[in-house]
Amino acid sequence: MRLNGTSFFSSIELSDQAGVPAEIQILKTGKFNHPSYGYFEITPLVLQEMKRNFESRVRGIDLAVDYFHESDKEASGWITALNLKEGGKELWASIKWTPTAEKKLAQRELRYFSPDFTFKWNDPESGKTFSNVLFGGGLTNRPFLKDMQAIVANEKKGDQMTEEQIKELENKNLKLSEDMKKLEDAMPAKDAAIVDLQKQIDDLKAQLQAALGQVEVEMQEKDKMKQDMQMKEKENSFTKLLSEGKAVVAQRDAFLKGDMDEFIKLAQPVNLKAAGSGAGNDETDSDSKVMKLAEELAKSEKIDLGTAISRALKQIKGGN
Repeated sequence: MRLNGTSFFSSIELSDQAGVPAEIQILKTGKFNHPSYGYFEITPLVLQEMKRNFESRVRGIDLAVDYFHESDKEASGWITALNLKEGGKELWASIKWTPTAEKKLAQRELRYFSPDFTFKWNDPESGKTFSNVLFGGGLTNRPFLKDMQAIVANEKKGDQMTEEQIKELENKNLKLSEDMKKLEDAMPAKDAAIVDLQKQIDDLKAQLQAALGQVEVEMQEKDKMKQDMQMKEKENSFTKLLSEGKAVVAQRDAFLKGDMDEFIKLAQPVNLKAAGSGAGNDETDSDSKVMKLAEELAKSEKIDLGTAISRALKQIKGGN
């Protein structure tokens, strides 16, 4: 920026190669003292606010890079993004160069960048005041201090930072340092809390796993008890069939397995007279009728075969 005949420049030398860099460093943290503009300091907070104001478009326009800080003339490029690097200590700009600027830079007609920046800016339309606002910058060849990567000055020509502004920057920098120290001091306690919380989570997982295992064991035991009871009921039913002469021992396994086809296959002719059916002749045919009807009843009404045979006998007897 050119103020009172003196220029301030970023001492970033643009590429010595044919290609022109699309991103350059424009500012960094540090304390500076200039004979015309006095003492000022760039802190990480200044760079953060500059980036935030750029992204919020507080100026209401796109930021241009010009030639030699002649901002009322043609642009050499347009700033498209700002990025913080080196832990927030450096501010870099992505720039879309014009073809003319690319040629001048590639041929080394221009080699350095000078930022245009102010610590306080009042929006002439809204009246709002913003801190640390970037206006753009210019390409030039006469840097003030070659070993500095960032030199900034107030937007208003002839202005020098007041003691109040310097004090404000110092207080902001101090507050930022104190906040960082608090965060660093709190980290061990937070780490310990995280470890303790992880242990509690692991303990709860182990308890839940154990509880689920116990539930699974209990479910298995209940299923076994249920199966045992069902088997006992089947054995009692078969014993009843044997006592009533409605089944033979050879049918036991098929009955307990619920294999109706095998059960019927192993069945012996039922003595209908002994069962009280009243049938006199052709007992084999009558037995077949009883077994066939009993099988149908057992399947359709889902009852055990012994009960089905009893009902079949009653139905046939009643039909006669």
